[in-house]
Amino acid sequence: MTSNKQLLRHVVLFKFNEATSSADITRLENEFRTLATVKVPQVKEYEWGTNVSKENLDHGYTHCFVLTFANEKDRDIYIDHEDHVAYVKIFKPHLADKNFSLIRSIVNMAQQEQQRFVNRLANEKSSYLQQHAHNPVNWYAWSQEAFEKARQENKPIFLSIGYSTCHWCHVMEHESFENNEIAKILNDYFVSIKVDREERPDVDRVYMTYLQATQGGGGWPLSVWLTPQLQPFYVGTYFPPTSQHRYGRPGFKEILLNLQLAWSTKSNEIIDGSKDAIQQLTNAIEKQAASTENDPNLPTNTSIQACFAYFANDFDDNNGGFGTHPKFPQPVNFNFLLTYAALSNQAKGKPDAARLSIDMTQMTLKKMSLGGINDQLGKGFHRYSTDDRWHVPHFEKMLYDQGQLAVSLADTYAITKDELIGQTLRDLISYVERDLRHSKHGGFYCAEDADSLPTKNDTKKKEGAFYVWNYDEVHKLLPEKHADIFCSYYQCKKNGNVDPIQDPHDELKNQNVLITNGNLQTIMEKFKLENITEVKEILAKCHEILLAYRNENRPRPHRDEKFLASWNGLMISGLARAACVLQDSNYIQLAEQAIAFVRTHLIDSSTKRLLRACYINQKTNQIEYTESKVNGFLDDYALIIQACIDLYEANLDDELLVFAYELQKQQDEYFWDASKNRYLSTDGKDSTIILRLSEDHDGAEPSPNGISALNLLRLRHYFDDSSLDDRLRLIFKSYARQLNKLPMTMPTLIRCFDIYTHGMNEIIIQSSNQAEIQRIIQYIQVSYVPNIILIHMNKTNHKLLQYNKQLKSFIDENNEKTRIFLCKNFQCQLPVTTFDEFKKKFDPLILKYE
Repeated sequence: MTSNKQLLRHVVLFKFNEATSSADITRLENEFRTLATVKVPQVKEYEWGTNVSKENLDHGYTHCFVLTFANEKDRDIYIDHEDHVAYVKIFKPHLADKNFSLIRSIVNMAQQEQQRFVNRLANEKSSYLQQHAHNPVNWYAWSQEAFEKARQENKPIFLSIGYSTCHWCHVMEHESFENNEIAKILNDYFVSIKVDREERPDVDRVYMTYLQATQGGGGWPLSVWLTPQLQPFYVGTYFPPTSQHRYGRPGFKEILLNLQLAWSTKSNEIIDGSKDAIQQLTNAIEKQAASTENDPNLPTNTSIQACFAYFANDFDDNNGGFGTHPKFPQPVNFNFLLTYAALSNQAKGKPDAARLSIDMTQMTLKKMSLGGINDQLGKGFHRYSTDDRWHVPHFEKMLYDQGQLAVSLADTYAITKDELIGQTLRDLISYVERDLRHSKHGGFYCAEDADSLPTKNDTKKKEGAFYVWNYDEVHKLLPEKHADIFCSYYQCKKNGNVDPIQDPHDELKNQNVLITNGNLQTIMEKFKLENITEVKEILAKCHEILLAYRNENRPRPHRDEKFLASWNGLMISGLARAACVLQDSNYIQLAEQAIAFVRTHLIDSSTKRLLRACYINQKTNQIEYTESKVNGFLDDYALIIQACIDLYEANLDDELLVFAYELQKQQDEYFWDASKNRYLSTDGKDSTIILRLSEDHDGAEPSPNGISALNLLRLRHYFDDSSLDDRLRLIFKSYARQLNKLPMTMPTLIRCFDIYTHGMNEIIIQSSNQAEIQRIIQYIQVSYVPNIILIHMNKTNHKLLQYNKQLKSFIDENNEKTRIFLCKNFQCQLPVTTFDEFKKKFDPLILKYE
């Protein structure tokens, strides 16, 4: 571990004359990057940007190149490098007079003016932790080093948990953690620990549970004070720096001083109280589990109806979505509703209920597609909407949203064939492939931040700056008539279209968040255009011009370049389902490359266990890991298993099923709690995690117990493994009372129960006629039938036969004729031999919107 004093910052400041073009600046940047990354290996890390202090900005400096070295000797090697000196001469014509004639003097001045503290987080892989590497706070990562320091010095721990794209995490960092006075208090009286909740959800889950149990609510940043034994005694979320600051919240500085005083005078009482609090929390969790587990009966079918009724009653008939603002996408609700509609249709239930389920899902997805929550130029969905009509979002883009929405869009398109839904799905995947995927390795990054610099010359980030547009700016960039058409279609106004209520910090003042009702006919008539095609062509040209300008002139939001197993699993599932309904082989390739990435980089070669995360080193383009690799948690296992099954249904590579089955065995070994008959989120092997919890409710991500139930149901039918069915029934019974009472809190699990009660349909194909096989498989894939499994018994691919001995009865080595078996819960009809015969039997299972 490199100590704080060993790392040395080196800053080169630039000022440019009026003749300097953006191409000149880009060339300069590229040359200095090459110098730092290739020619001088002593550079530990580097950063090019416009993050210049106000004082230097006032003196005309607009850009800086910041490098980190281990010591002065390494720094001097860089400064004296012949290319470094040569670059001064090469670029001098583009620099302001006398700027680089005394480069060594300027460098030294810059060092004095901009030398920044570097703490041990600079050595971490998480971009969230690295964002805090220059705080004057003496941060530790979650480590034995930190715990031992707290015990030896008898200091309380301040634990701050967040993630790299968290807006209020950025605010608290700027207000408090960059404040020297507050940092000194933390350094003198506390051991401060930073945790990336995405990297260590186990740590976050424990202390978020404590917050919710003691105060209700939740959110990030999560601020917790712990005893040296890691037991919490005070907790909150965001705190302003002082009590007089704003929002009526207690000030962080005052809280620190009060807690320090309390600890210095009665630490023993605090320790005893924290032990009691944790014991009470443990007892409450055990009591809650005891009240729901081991019900002798399965949930009732009325729980399915109750879940549908809740969503129907909570639906916003005007804008789509559920409830009021803030509005979240909630794809788990769509998944339940479409499954409910399909199974009702199969059972010839109430057609109105099925139609309403489809309408609610379709309307919501279309409203979202046309709203500000969808990046109308670059595509991809933002996190949530701050208003009822999906207009002004919280602008971060998360991989888990893209993956889940891809599934919802694909399933809705399969039912409705709505072209807007289909195009939105294609656009979403284009965004992910372009901006959230590593082109070489094939894995998917976590997220893009909400905040960014409005221009390259700005020094203060604003939320949404990369995405919003000033009315005059649009008219300056577009031909006049085109600008008028664009602004009319996307509801842009001279003074901006954002309600001040949705903009409490004035970051969006006079700005426009693009939103439309999609009515091209109105635009055609208003501007007297020949036809709708002309409207589309004009808007397409506007998109191209504005997107190019945005990409070239606005600094991109920070991208969290962490690869999480669980979120990659969600995206693989989205790609697999899109590949089926759109019959696009490129999506299969993207999904196959991503699962190969998981198997190559997120499986520990020594233990064969799934890992939580890995990282990319941008200098070497190699995959890296934290010093101590973190094993995968329950959600990692559940979502990768699901991804393998989903991808199998797109490419019929049964090796994926075998891999999923092996992972399921690991999951059962490490996470199953036989006393509660459910899966726990952690494996219990990390002694620093003081509570083992189970995740029951669906949230921004689906419940891993719900996904696990679906996996057990599907794998049981592929592998004819009755033990998986036994485990599935135990989960249903464990949650029976909760499902009967509050099914809307667990739509994934109630969806699984709905499928289970209706039964699974198995389709088994044997044929040597490739054209016939492809026709049948394609017909199945583009349809929406949530309760089927598909097995193609071709002679060259019999891996499933090693596990499922029942499949041998479907093979006739002496008969090359096409045979298609349609079975339900392993009870099979006589085989059919033609596509038309198959279609006649299969069509009653398909949910169609007519």
